Amino acid sequence: MILYRYGGMIKLSAAGIPQSMIGEYLGLFASTEIFIFVFMEIVTKIDAFQRVIFKNARLNDYIVFTLLLGLFSIFGTYIGTAGSYGAISNIRDLAPMVAGLVAGPYVGLAVGLIGGIHRLLLGGLTSVPCSIATVLAGLFAGLVYRLKKEELLGIVPAMLFAFAIEVIHGGLALLLVHPYSVALEVVFTSIPKMIIANSLGIAICVIIIHGTHASSRSVA
Repeated sequence: MILYRYGGMIKLSAAGIPQSMIGEYLGLFASTEIFIFVFMEIVTKIDAFQRVIFKNARLNDYIVFTLLLGLFSIFGTYIGTAGSYGAISNIRDLAPMVAGLVAGPYVGLAVGLIGGIHRLLLGGLTSVPCSIATVLAGLFAGLVYRLKKEELLGIVPAMLFAFAIEVIHGGLALLLVHPYSVALEVVFTSIPKMIIANSLGIAICVIIIHGTHASSRSVA
């Protein structure tokens, strides 16, 4: 189906949804799947990562953990999908959230700074709010870790947390991007995809980590 608007054409699916939008959602979900696959490999094969998860890590383990998830955050930017006005629908906030929920506010903040500073250096209309959101994602996740007395969130609470972080992300864009009409378009085209992708991503990461704990207990 083709819809004519403002002298242009928009291709629609059978359900009346723009095909470009469907492609963007599928692209971001594919990116999330790649992230999860690599994350699972790291969790199961890198000793430093497991020691952080099992709360018996040394300083160098935390450094390795932070650098790896910092790279994951950068990776989450590059595998995002470009949208309106150069905004990138991405899963950059996912790694800082995982870091904070697993290892606390200092590690979460450090991972958020790595991903956030990298995003800031890329520039663009949304670079400032997006950078701040990534830093806050790690910091707030770490504060939740403290409030939960170092226990990992369950699946549904983790998804709700990711939802809240992406809503904050959108709110920062509305506050800091001008003109307001541009901010609205960026938020309404990017944030819904990021809410879904990051919520699903954090849920699967939590499942993997809980599964790692369960496997360790069964072996013991």
